[in-house]
Amino acid sequence: MTSPLPSDDVTVADMVVFRISPPAAPEPAIDLLRRCALEAPAGAYYYVLVDVAAEDPHRALAAAAVAGRRMAAIAVEPALRGRGLGSRLLADVRRTLHARGEVLELRTNADAATTKILRGLGFTADTDAVSGNYASDTEGRPTRWLSRDI
Repeated sequence: MTSPLPSDDVTVADMVVFRISPPAAPEPAIDLLRRCALEAPAGAYYYVLVDVAAEDPHRALAAAAVAGRRMAAIAVEPALRGRGLGSRLLADVRRTLHARGEVLELRTNADAATTKILRGLGFTADTDAVSGNYASDTEGRPTRWLSRDI
């Protein structure tokens, strides 16, 4: 069974996530993050989702920056949004960190769609956050999410 992603002739099997750590060449990831107006933090590990069967297999479809154990930024090529590429990248980054025994943390505003996606990917809202800035189910409030084993 194939699942079309960016184009009708590309399948999930053609998608590959690469971890790029400095000082290797993180330019495709950094370029996409900057074009999406996101900061590419120094010293972060960069993950890039590419289509190895595409005409340009070096083109970043989605990119993420992870600083320590925290997801600092994630971006999807604007023309390809709404196709599950961000979720795919986030799931792959989460699995990579879990394989090393680490927990991925991210912070985002709570809303029904984001909550559903993150819970489906194995994240739980951190209800032990002591800061009043975080709330697990309050619409629009910042929430701290931690990846957990499914």
